[in-house]
Amino acid sequence: MAETIFLKPGLPALPADLMLARDHGEVLFIVGAGVSYPDPSSLPDFGGLVAQIYAEVDPTMSEPIDRIRAGGEQWADIETILTDLQRTELKFFQQNEFDVVLGMLERRIDDDPTKDGRMRAAAEKVLSKARAHNALHSALVTLGQRFGEALLVTTNFDRLLEAAAKAARIPFSASALGQMPNPSRASEFSGIMHIHGMLPHHRQPGSQLILTDRDFGDHYLRRHTVTSFLYDAARIFSLVLVGYSANDSPVRYLLNAIASDERHFVDLKPRYAFVGCDPNDTRTPAEWTARGIIPIAYNRADGHRALGEVLTEWSRVIPSDQNKKPNRARLKEISKLSPGAPEAEVAKSLLWYLVRRSNPSERIELIETLSKFGADPLWLTFVNGVIRRPEEGPP
Repeated sequence: MAETIFLKPGLPALPADLMLARDHGEVLFIVGAGVSYPDPSSLPDFGGLVAQIYAEVDPTMSEPIDRIRAGGEQWADIETILTDLQRTELKFFQQNEFDVVLGMLERRIDDDPTKDGRMRAAAEKVLSKARAHNALHSALVTLGQRFGEALLVTTNFDRLLEAAAKAARIPFSASALGQMPNPSRASEFSGIMHIHGMLPHHRQPGSQLILTDRDFGDHYLRRHTVTSFLYDAARIFSLVLVGYSANDSPVRYLLNAIASDERHFVDLKPRYAFVGCDPNDTRTPAEWTARGIIPIAYNRADGHRALGEVLTEWSRVIPSDQNKKPNRARLKEISKLSPGAPEAEVAKSLLWYLVRRSNPSERIELIETLSKFGADPLWLTFVNGVIRRPEEGPP
């Protein structure tokens, strides 16, 4: 039996173990830039951030960078008047080593790179343009709840997850770098944690931002600020990466930290990543698998619309303070289906999950709800079968 749950036709299936682990408070979502730049957030990915920083501090680089981003041209073939240092930065930009590029830029334009200078001021200016949170942020703060409070880790500097939690009336705290609580199973481990730093927000202070290769080396290799956090978290929670590409600089550091821990501990929880790719692309999911991550592949068409839809659907099937009984409408829809119909297979998958996640009293209520809606007796037989044989996976 396939160990996946279909929430809605046309959307990717989710691992059953992952969904149940989330319900038990054993999942930690790690959120990347891919959730922040779709409208209405209007924030760039790492490459876009670097391009906008150059537009602020070194406009002579903007035109060649735009040509590289448009595709088809190699840095060495672009005829433009640049210094050797600028052309070296262009080379690393084309190689998507954006942290290295920013390190080079900072050394070149700021007299004392140990202090915040023009490069970092430009970065904060670009990142402060965030307008509003989007549906992905809203879904994640709902899914990330643990003990009634938001629990999320992000490599983003913006405060859009906090805005989404506030809008949903989900309690949260915000922290970054050295102020983050140590991972634990206790309820005190909570909040929205910015492991690469965060921007100031209203009267709330921000922190240093991890932008350059030197910053990453300092916090991952020298101080072990982030690596120690990830080592502990990976032994307690199933980590779920959302909004990343396997080629992102932050992902490279994240995955290296996690992979190195595999040598020392055999009890690490499974790790997952939502992976956007073309429907016939098998190489991209395999790249994540090769790095020890279980890929949840989805169609990246229409600006990664499927990612927002599947996370939103997932967030809708779990109880919350605003919706104690979120699935009555779903159960009504299931009741109208014949259990033998082809379209009932998705319904069976969802119903299996609803039964497995429920306690005995909730299961009785679920059966009563199906009966109230006039469900075919075979649906009740299916539910009872799941209750009696919980070791069997979803259909």
